[in-house]
Amino acid sequence: MKHLTEQQIAAMAPNASAVANAKKIVKSGGFTHLARSADDTFYMGDCRGSGSSVYSVSVDFIDETVPICRCSCPSRQFPCKHGLALMMELSQGRHWDICSIPQDILDKRAKKDARAG
Repeated sequence: MKHLTEQQIAAMAPNASAVANAKKIVKSGGFTHLARSADDTFYMGDCRGSGSSVYSVSVDFIDETVPICRCSCPSRQFPCKHGLALMMELSQGRHWDICSIPQDILDKRAKKDARAG
């Protein structure tokens, strides 16, 4: 399983407020489901948002030097607090179900490879 330090995560954050809010999400148990791919390159979770919203959050580590966060929340920050929180969950010793990598992620990886190609 991946492990990121708090310093590594903070370095990816758009600002200190996003890091503080991500910590609050982790502390409050904001994720209702956590899953990772068997090859350890993809992590995803469902995070409670404001009101009755549940956001789908994922982090793709196909390029470990530049993890790609995706979230269904309306935030314009990248990565958003939910993506940062998902990365913070990696060091919390939580249970992660094993999942398949969604087809849309596989398609995005293929497009990236084709552009780099």
